[in-house]
Amino acid sequence: MNTGRQAVLMWTGLVVAVLAGVLSFLSWDRADQVAGVVSAVVGVAALGVGVYGALGPPRGPDVRVSATGRVTSRGGGDANTGFAAPASTTPPGSVSVSDTGDAEGDGGSANTGFRQG
Repeated sequence: MNTGRQAVLMWTGLVVAVLAGVLSFLSWDRADQVAGVVSAVVGVAALGVGVYGALGPPRGPDVRVSATGRVTSRGGGDANTGFAAPASTTPPGSVSVSDTGDAEGDGGSANTGFRQG
């Protein structure tokens, strides 16, 4: 379990314990009112978290590569006529590659399409 999840569990437990302590010192009528308000707030927050989770991870911009030229790389070099994106934790949106040129890597790296990382 990572530290972020541990922190969420710790804070959730702390909030539940404090709320239980506060409710135990109130009269039944007042505790009922407080519990109703707290449950409404928690319900709305849970709905928001559910919608956020359903939307999925964030995406990067869409990438379109077309009509690139021929490229040759020799002796450990790096040649590119397409699109080379840096490594990222956010994946790109849709990637479209069409009519790319020939790539020849003789001991090197050649790209005429799309490469990330």
